[in-house]
Amino acid sequence: MPELLESPPAGLLKEIIPGGGGFVGPDNLLEGLTPEQATTVPKGLPHSLAGIVAHAHFWQNWVYQIILGNAPQPVPNAKVGWPEVGPEGWEKLKGEFEEGLEAFLALTSKPQTLSQPLIPSGRYHGWERYTVGAAIAVISMHTAHHLGQVITVRQAIGVWPPPSGGYTW
Repeated sequence: MPELLESPPAGLLKEIIPGGGGFVGPDNLLEGLTPEQATTVPKGLPHSLAGIVAHAHFWQNWVYQIILGNAPQPVPNAKVGWPEVGPEGWEKLKGEFEEGLEAFLALTSKPQTLSQPLIPSGRYHGWERYTVGAAIAVISMHTAHHLGQVITVRQAIGVWPPPSGGYTW
């Protein structure tokens, strides 16, 4: 069996989950958007920022369900991980995404949980190599990657920086 990937320190997870350090956090990135802005697909780009957040939330929830000991279905193809979101679903999606980040953040206060193996079998294509904390780090990096795309979409539709500011260089 491959080596188990250990959890980073809880303090580091507390920093990266909400977008600390070099990342603009989701609370800042997603503020001040109308549902229409959130669901606009800019010319030349494949997704709206709502679509990107829906994708990040899909995987956030999928990994969290594994951490809870539930058994989400393996994902048969990439399209499944890109749910459609219309203007009417934006506020709900945004709230659920932010709640998901809070759920991961809450796990950082349980060091014994962070060091536990994520799952006992190979059902999920390599995830058996991760501790809970390592899985949280991986999903946090995935989220940070996609939140960078949110900045690009905001720039493309002319709503960057957000009302409270953001990196502009």
